[in-house]
Amino acid sequence: MQTVAPDTGPTCRFDTLGRMTSLGTAFHPKRNSLNALRLLFATAVIVAHSWPLSGRTDEPIGPGAFNSLGPWAVAGFFVISGYLIASSRDHSELGRFLWRRILRIYPAFIVVLAVTAFVFAPLSTLVMGEYSLGAGLEYLVKNAGLYIFTFDVTGTLAHAPYPATWNGSLWTLFYEALCYLAIGLAMTFVPRRWLARFLAVTLASGMAVTASHVYLDVLNISVLLHTVRLGTYFVAGALLYVLRERVAFRWEFAAASAAAVILTAVSGTFDFLAPIPLAYLCMWLGIALPLHRIGAKNDISYGMYIYAFPVQQLLAITIGRGLPLWLYMLASIAATVPLAWASWTLVERPAMKLRGRTTQRTRTMPRTLEKTGRG
Repeated sequence: MQTVAPDTGPTCRFDTLGRMTSLGTAFHPKRNSLNALRLLFATAVIVAHSWPLSGRTDEPIGPGAFNSLGPWAVAGFFVISGYLIASSRDHSELGRFLWRRILRIYPAFIVVLAVTAFVFAPLSTLVMGEYSLGAGLEYLVKNAGLYIFTFDVTGTLAHAPYPATWNGSLWTLFYEALCYLAIGLAMTFVPRRWLARFLAVTLASGMAVTASHVYLDVLNISVLLHTVRLGTYFVAGALLYVLRERVAFRWEFAAASAAAVILTAVSGTFDFLAPIPLAYLCMWLGIALPLHRIGAKNDISYGMYIYAFPVQQLLAITIGRGLPLWLYMLASIAATVPLAWASWTLVERPAMKLRGRTTQRTRTMPRTLEKTGRG
């Protein structure tokens, strides 16, 4: 039997019998840097949005180069989520699992909709546009189901550098929720011995469909395209979780994964070739980086992600055009932090206290962790 000293921490490379440590063994649910990575990804989204929201097109590398940071960061969110959410389902029954997932994303989501509709939008009319309570209510009600049907609060932002969009980040949460439901059902109805193969086939299919769209433009329905593309990243993370005891925790694999991610980004094949190396790289960094204290008690990454866009819009129509781009970025980050902190302390953390104790898992799986990182 493999034995692992619990106090060796996530940097342990070999067990007491001299065998290579697996990714699953190396990962510590309470001592990892995944929250730091998610905060980094949320910041990258702010950087990516700074060009279009401030009305600038002078990207130093080339058109769209820095804007690609947004999709890459979202991909990182989804592979990490795939690993952790699969772990969460592994440790709780389906009903409890779904309840925990709802509490984690929906309360903060509905609050940011309300804050946008009844605070951000009225404030913007001090500079431009007109606001009506009916328009705010319409924005809230239409989007309350997680799917974003309207990005605009009618009458506001018409003359902004990036008009008619109050929160261009929230659309991904609908697909995140679909992934939660899909993995919950898959780990309920697919026999354990077939789960890795099922996820591998699903991953390969998603990569093939995405590649077909990139080269042949075969998938023109945006909902399906986003489901397949983002779902592929999520499945890559989930598959890595299922195979975690068979995958070695090695820096050589991480270096190769980093090279593969960079190569796919440069060659334009990121969407369909990066999911697997990106998943490994993110989990390796989450284990190896000494940043476990960041977000360990107060995780503001979700709040940074959902509040940054409206904050940047308000800055763009007030002082954004007069600021150097780097200062606009810093101002956007600084102004978002208090809102993200408020979201965590007043909404997210209280909502998570309603989860109750996780029941004993009902599936028989190989050696698993006691708790999952974020769930």
